[in-house]
Amino acid sequence: MSEQRENDELTGILARATRLLHDEPVPRAAWREAVLQAAERADVRPVAWSVRPMAAIAACAASLILGAAITYGVLHDRMENGGRDVVASESGSVRPGHLPVRFAVEAPNAVHVSIVGDFNGWNPAGLPMHLLPDGRTWEVEVGLAPGRYAYAFVVDGRLARDSAAAESGTDDFGVPNSVVLVGGS
Repeated sequence: MSEQRENDELTGILARATRLLHDEPVPRAAWREAVLQAAERADVRPVAWSVRPMAAIAACAASLILGAAITYGVLHDRMENGGRDVVASESGSVRPGHLPVRFAVEAPNAVHVSIVGDFNGWNPAGLPMHLLPDGRTWEVEVGLAPGRYAYAFVVDGRLARDSAAAESGTDDFGVPNSVVLVGGS
């Protein structure tokens, strides 16, 4: 019986709470009047902006120059990569102290193949490979300083390891990479 009484009391409390929540609150008249007077006293005007055309053009030019300088600095630092910079020898040139390394992969049905690795910041657009006349093999020659480099091929947007690599490892995410050791003189 006491359980029934508790349920009746709870129902009564819930009914009152529901009524209170449905009732629209009415602010006190004095508070409402004070807010309205404060709003009337506030002299709020829209802010008028005025920019002279030459000042705007000069600001845009300065922003472009600064942006270009920052971009150049960032790209230059990325290419340096701690002294192990890369030069794709599409022009046939390799920097002094670097050795030409030829990378090749068979991908006969591929549309676009590139190489990514420690030497180019894993940038898939940085070193595109070219298709040889056999129609199956893609290659690129890269000038690398002596050292150990992890790399992979990007075949139509998908990573692929070099099956001809003498040594392989995995990246931090478990994706297999190839490793090339570039010897010094």
